[in-house]
Amino acid sequence: MPVITYTMNRTLVLTIDGELNNATVEEIQPIIDLLIRKHTDVLVDMSSASFIDSAGINALIYLYKQLQANGRRMRLICKQGQPRDLLSILHIDRTITCYPCIRDFLADISAEQAAAGSSSYASLTI
Repeated sequence: MPVITYTMNRTLVLTIDGELNNATVEEIQPIIDLLIRKHTDVLVDMSSASFIDSAGINALIYLYKQLQANGRRMRLICKQGQPRDLLSILHIDRTITCYPCIRDFLADISAEQAAAGSSSYASLTI
């Protein structure tokens, strides 16, 4: 499973491509553990994910709870389809903010920064 991580607007981004199931969760668990140790918010980009099962849901909840316990936030990008439908059925999208695309995430971040009085900018580090 191809996984890419990068930093955008002071947020670590984890992209998930393909399926987020038991086998792929085992594969990306070290990356999830690394994200938990970092001192930044996390955006999980699942816009290219085609399927998620209970192991994938558990991995997202685990990451969310660990970040939350350390005062950090997690958000998701999840387009229409099976992953988004399952997140909605389980009401996870009521707790973890889900955006349909990266553009909506960036607009939300810009609005938050404007409301907080900080200068708005976009940065990307790979």
